[in-house]
Amino acid sequence: MAKPIITLTTDFGTRDGYAGAVKGVIKSINPDAEVTDISHEIESFDVLGAAFALNNSYRYFPRGTTHLAVVDPGVGGERQPLLIRSEDFCFVGPDNGIFSFVFQNEMITDMVVLSNKKYFLAEPSTTFHARDIFAPVAAYLSRGVGVNEFGRAAKKCFKLVIQEPRLSKGKLRGEIIHVDGFGNLVTNVAAGSLGGKKIAAITVGRRRIKRLARSYSEIKEGEVGALMGSSDLLEITLNQGSAREALRSKVGSAVTITFK
Repeated sequence: MAKPIITLTTDFGTRDGYAGAVKGVIKSINPDAEVTDISHEIESFDVLGAAFALNNSYRYFPRGTTHLAVVDPGVGGERQPLLIRSEDFCFVGPDNGIFSFVFQNEMITDMVVLSNKKYFLAEPSTTFHARDIFAPVAAYLSRGVGVNEFGRAAKKCFKLVIQEPRLSKGKLRGEIIHVDGFGNLVTNVAAGSLGGKKIAAITVGRRRIKRLARSYSEIKEGEVGALMGSSDLLEITLNQGSAREALRSKVGSAVTITFK
């Protein structure tokens, strides 16, 4: 029988041992669990960035994987601790929008507010729910405990507002929703949003890009270009450099596409 898999997506980094503590709790409860990192380098408090990273990764794991995702500025506050089950995966973490893309893409079968303290550590802190609530729940889930054992059904869950690109006067107006570790600017413009039209220019700030490349190698070293990235979203990139630094752009910066 294959070992149960639990993935981790956090903003903990690796300096302080927080990620290690989460792994220790999981392995103490289920030594057979295979714990895999998606990322611990999400920008601090960047819930949208975590949602994006999770969305780019979770579906490539085997069916039955549990994804534990924690970027939690509201820890100890009123936000719900949440367990979601879809047809193929389970997701554990705070109800703060971190699972927004999951709600868009998955067929959800169960949503549970974690309230059964039997499956928490003995004395949960108010500042480290990843260790004291989410990690033990994920571990017990991997041991076969039923979803509904962890608490009551959630009536509703919080979802981030992910802006769609807008077509106006022949121009498609989008925005940057993520900046990756290479400084690539990922936009909310999906391939389908282009409608098969030929691009005349892509404008970010004062920079105009006149064509869509097929790969990074088609863009000359040191030049800014655009392409459809692995997430099927339009990316602005600087070959062997940081487009974020070169264009002084960030999440929320506007991107405008004009057509021929």
